[in-house]
Amino acid sequence: MAYQHAVFAIDLKAFRDVWGRENPALGDDIRDDQAEAIASNYDQFEEDIVEHGAPVVARAMYEIFAGRPEKSRHGFQYGYALKLIACQLGEQVGGGELAWFDELLDPLLERARCPTVEHMMGRGVLPLEIPRPTDFPEIGTVELGGCVIGLEALAMIRPLTTDATTLRVIDEVRGWFEIAAKSKRGLIWFVY
Repeated sequence: MAYQHAVFAIDLKAFRDVWGRENPALGDDIRDDQAEAIASNYDQFEEDIVEHGAPVVARAMYEIFAGRPEKSRHGFQYGYALKLIACQLGEQVGGGELAWFDELLDPLLERARCPTVEHMMGRGVLPLEIPRPTDFPEIGTVELGGCVIGLEALAMIRPLTTDATTLRVIDEVRGWFEIAAKSKRGLIWFVY
């Protein structure tokens, strides 16, 4: 099954520096630049917000800036707030529909004695200490060094297949790692 995804090349130190540093200017910029995404989030999660006490995504973002997420059972909103911040501070290098590709790449990675897709992509590694989303968005973080290792692993497995779909996935993921590595950044990705 394919899900929407967004991948950002980002200076992870600058991203992590938003934690606990109340930053009204950045918050205002995000609210102005991403008003449509914020409104869409409300529409999508209105029942969770109104009936179950989930924070609106802008509130979750300001709680991240304060370093005090208050609604631990509503990790999904903090995850979507991270996506707003990543969109503002990073460069989107991938997006659209994509099925999780471990079934395609893991057998090749195993043959090459490389880390699995889950490890290579930092699956489940949160860039900040937010309440963990229990469902979506799924979040991963890859440090700059991990991008370099990912490039090496993908270069090793590309010659091991002739399958067009697998080659397309390898090339797409390699593109994410290349952009991040060339600009000395890491990656943060979201599946939703």
